Amino acid sequence: MLINVLKDKFLNELKQFISNIKKDEENYDDIINKIFKSIRLEEPKNKEFGDLTTNAAMVLSSSLKKKPMDLANEINNEILLNWDIIENTAIVNPGFINFNLKDTFIIENLNNVFKEDKKYGENNNGNCRKIQIEYVSSNPTGNLHIGHGRWGVMGDILSCIYKKNGYDIQREYYVNDYGTQAKLFAECVKSLYLNKFQIKFAYPEDGYPQTTVNPVAEKLYKEYGDKFILNSDDALVDDEAIKKNAIDIMLSFIRDTLFSIGVEFDNWFLESSLYENNNFEKTIKFLKDNNLVYEKENALWFKSTKYGDDKDRVIIRSDGNPTYFASDIMYLMNKKERGFDTLIYILGADHHGYISRLKAIGKSIGMSDDCVIIIIGQLVRILEDKEVLKMSRRKGRGMTLDELVKNVGKDAVRYFFSMNSFDTHMDFDVSLARKKSSKNPVYYVQYAHARIGSIIRKIKETRPDNLNENEINEIESSNALFCENIIKNLKNLEFKNKSERNLAWVVSLFPDIIYDACKNNAPYFLTQYLYRLSGEFHYFYNHNIIISKNKINIKRLVLALAVKIVLRNALEILGISAPEKM
Repeated sequence: MLINVLKDKFLNELKQFISNIKKDEENYDDIINKIFKSIRLEEPKNKEFGDLTTNAAMVLSSSLKKKPMDLANEINNEILLNWDIIENTAIVNPGFINFNLKDTFIIENLNNVFKEDKKYGENNNGNCRKIQIEYVSSNPTGNLHIGHGRWGVMGDILSCIYKKNGYDIQREYYVNDYGTQAKLFAECVKSLYLNKFQIKFAYPEDGYPQTTVNPVAEKLYKEYGDKFILNSDDALVDDEAIKKNAIDIMLSFIRDTLFSIGVEFDNWFLESSLYENNNFEKTIKFLKDNNLVYEKENALWFKSTKYGDDKDRVIIRSDGNPTYFASDIMYLMNKKERGFDTLIYILGADHHGYISRLKAIGKSIGMSDDCVIIIIGQLVRILEDKEVLKMSRRKGRGMTLDELVKNVGKDAVRYFFSMNSFDTHMDFDVSLARKKSSKNPVYYVQYAHARIGSIIRKIKETRPDNLNENEINEIESSNALFCENIIKNLKNLEFKNKSERNLAWVVSLFPDIIYDACKNNAPYFLTQYLYRLSGEFHYFYNHNIIISKNKINIKRLVLALAVKIVLRNALEILGISAPEKM
């Protein structure tokens, strides 16, 4: 990492600088622990201001009783001017310190791209800490809607990002196969299944769309025949067997849909398994023994407000049946028992109320607040030629996720879904996603990779005079002689113009992007970065000659190859192809 390493170095030296001023004052620790959280070292919004900027002087001025501009000069003189990697600094109102790094430092960072190759961008910050990420978790009562697809893609990419940061990740899908909705779905399937044998059984009035249910009933009929019919005269069937098999079939449809967008899970967890082996009774006993529940109005209540929730929650209704919240308790306890250090839930927009209740459960069983993370995913609008397509999963209307994938392809679906933060509504422009032009962001990024592929093909075809045969044949092998020669060439690399330097700079930021995307649970950091990198490369490609006559500009080739490695690694995290030709 470049920026994060420099930030850590800066903050450590800043602490020492402050200690020399405030070491005898009582509030020194407060300055370090509280105010330091607001200090930034980052890229300025306007690149003309420099490579990096810090607001440290403005943050610290009040506590140190100094004017921001005066303090900025002190920080600059005592810390930054002692760094041999800095080319120049500038102090601007109201107290920002801007600075540029030496070209040699940026060039040295390019070494890591070729040395680490496929591992470039990774770090061990997670130290194998066990994290479980649960996402999608749609009721197995219908096809997945577009929102499920977005949460599935973003959950999958976030899991990859955590892995790249050294965490031990498990992806989990929670199957709601227990409760009223599962029973209603089974009744719908039962009706259509019996109808295929000319046995009349009323379809539930509030049932699911028959267009959704019929494929399940059809598959039951074809695969099992009349196996589940116990008495045709009385329309008596094995209800549990129908329910189990109907849900299994629906889950197979869901798996196929998710697979079509590159989303797979390590574990599919059945809600019904929580109620096996007297686990519910054991859980209630645990809650009572630990004084976490009380009885009121013939119902059993969980003391949620004691742990930060806005109200207490019913676990067992007055009729003796468990609530959904009972399953929430048992499921979270089950996750903790499986040894996960942190639990991440990615839930739909209609689950905002789950934040306080899930955190309350975690606190009640000894998990700290930051060990239970709830991310709320917002919905998607589908646009076709600027017209909004109406969606309704329950009524069976609108474009399904399967149809969207067939319409624009997996790559476009994954890229577009990951372009915004989880908590932002998004418009998916189907017309734009189909375009084969630079207006389409996924095409724009993939085209950068393909352009570099075309450079390599041209080198192999023309056999430039200033590359030997082995170098040409091994041009993309990270373990070959050519890679060693690249690193040697980096020592002599000098930037001839801004486009070369800007490209090398953005390449060097990739490890920071992976780290920051994990720290902020923000897959969209990666798509934003890819678009920026691709833009820098396209400009570089259009304004610099790489191959001239029968000679190749090796230094520019080095930059192009570094970009290709980063594009490949980033697209792999996104689950998007990196084409050699387009």
